Amino acid sequence: MNRKSGQLAIMFVSMILGIMLAAQFKNVQRVGGSTSIQRAEELTARVQKLTQENEDLQEQIRQFQQRIREYEQSAQNTGQLAQTVENELQQTRMLAGLTDVEGPGLIITVDEDIPMAIQYDNLLTIVNELNAAGAEAIAINEERIIATTEIRNAGNHININTTPYSPPYVFKVIGDAENLEKALTLRGGVVDMLSTYNITVRIQKTDKVMVPKYAGAIKFKYAKPVPPKE
Repeated sequence: MNRKSGQLAIMFVSMILGIMLAAQFKNVQRVGGSTSIQRAEELTARVQKLTQENEDLQEQIRQFQQRIREYEQSAQNTGQLAQTVENELQQTRMLAGLTDVEGPGLIITVDEDIPMAIQYDNLLTIVNELNAAGAEAIAINEERIIATTEIRNAGNHININTTPYSPPYVFKVIGDAENLEKALTLRGGVVDMLSTYNITVRIQKTDKVMVPKYAGAIKFKYAKPVPPKE
C-alpha cells in the first residue's frame, strides 16, 4: 500500500467514526429531551391534581362552615323557642294558681263581733269585688283561690278548698292597692254592708305580699282541650 492509499483509508475510517459519533449524540439528545418533557408533563399533571384536591377541600370546608352556621342558628332558635315556651308555661302556672307569687297589694282581715256572723257568701262577695277591681292573685287563710275553689258553709266553719276554717279570715291580695282598697271602701260598698252584719274589715296596703300556690291537685275527668281550628 502506498502512502496515498493509507491516507485515504485513514480518512474513510475517520468519516465512519464521525458519523457513528454524530448518530450516538443525536440519540442521546433525543432520549434526554424526551425524558425532560415527560418529567414536565408529570409535574404539570401532579400540580393540576393537587390544585383540584385543594379546591375540593376548600369546598368541603365551606360546606362544613355552612353546616356549623346552620347548627348554631338552629340551636339559637331552639333556645329562643324553649325560652318562649318556658315563659308561657310560667305565665299559665301563675294564672292557674300553681306557683307562689308576690307583689304589691292588700292584706285584709275579716272578723266578726258576734259568733256565726260571717257567712260564706260574705267571703264570696269580697272575692268578687277584688276580682272586679283587677286582683291578680287572692288567698284566704293561705288557701289560693282558683277556678275550682269552693267557699261554702260547713257547720260552724267555712270550707275553702275543702279545708274548714274559722274567723278571722285573712285575705292576701296582689294588685293595684289603691284600686283594690277603693273598690272595697266606697260608700255603700262591701265594707259598709258587712258592718251592718257585725263584721269588721281591716285593710292594710303593702308593697309586697306573698300569695301561696294552690296546694291541691287539679284533675279533669270530663273536660278535654279543643284542638285549634286550621
